[in-house]
Amino acid sequence: MDSNRPQIDLAQLASLSASMGPERWRAVSDVAQVVANYLRCHPMVELVRYPGLKADPLFVEASHRLVGGFGPIVHYCVMGEWRTLECEPSDAKKAVLALERALS
Repeated sequence: MDSNRPQIDLAQLASLSASMGPERWRAVSDVAQVVANYLRCHPMVELVRYPGLKADPLFVEASHRLVGGFGPIVHYCVMGEWRTLECEPSDAKKAVLALERALS
């Protein structure tokens, strides 16, 4: 599982933040934060990588480098397979319900 673990590049996230603008960045970050916390508690999900989770190894560094949120990209592992989700600035509840259907 760890050999395929996705690498999170904080410089890339900072660049993405600048290109999105602060309002959109905050909106996608808010949805991704909810999704990451949901996935962290899902019984089928083995591991979640999102710099906004306090348990993520990059949390401290990300909290200093990223302004207005931690970005839209959430990585998670199901049955040894890593998946990547790029959140949109939508209703977080809808995003979680879509994931619940996909993981059922």
